[in-house]
Amino acid sequence: MKIAPSLLAAPLTKLSDTLKALKKDETDFLHLDVMDGHFVPQLSYGEAICEAISKETEVPLDVHLMVSRPEAEAPKYFNMKPGYITFHYETTSFPIRLAQSIREKGIKAGLAVNPVTPIEAITDLIPYFDMFLIMSIEPGFYGQSFLENSYDRISRFSKLRNEYSLKTGNEVLIEVDGGVTDKNIRQLKDVGVNICVAGSFVFKSGNPGEKIRELKMKCQ
Repeated sequence: MKIAPSLLAAPLTKLSDTLKALKKDETDFLHLDVMDGHFVPQLSYGEAICEAISKETEVPLDVHLMVSRPEAEAPKYFNMKPGYITFHYETTSFPIRLAQSIREKGIKAGLAVNPVTPIEAITDLIPYFDMFLIMSIEPGFYGQSFLENSYDRISRFSKLRNEYSLKTGNEVLIEVDGGVTDKNIRQLKDVGVNICVAGSFVFKSGNPGEKIRELKMKCQ
């Protein structure tokens, strides 16, 4: 299991200290929630803050675009060379074209899907993406509880992903975001999740490294 702590849950006034505490050998990705105040109600940070973060860490970035115009926003992150740029299925009519433009820059493309969107809507898009982010809360509202129907959604999609990977040999990862804790991460692994975004669980104790190790231990 890979862990991507969400910096939106970290104390922003101590962001530099937080980045130093997140070591590359135990932190797989830094999850950056980019919110525009349109697709989701909240406004978080944009490319300037993300670029500053990228210069302060060796941990790969996992850029999650919760924005209404991903075609216009995604190119702003190309020069940072993040590990992933993920945008929402609900925000564009041209997901394949945008995924291709991301991949052409040597960046892996991710597609996020909201809890109310039928999981079957994205199955034909599996060949065009490196990772699928299945939201287990409504995007843009911090501190929500994990939606229990997410297990079934992930399990159904995981079976389709596995069939595709077995047939083609191409690896496609599943990421989950929202309400991840030590109480549910093992079950998430069991239904096929590869990457867990964790916010409040990782940062609320003030010792994010310890909490990341705790989550990984639960999956062993």
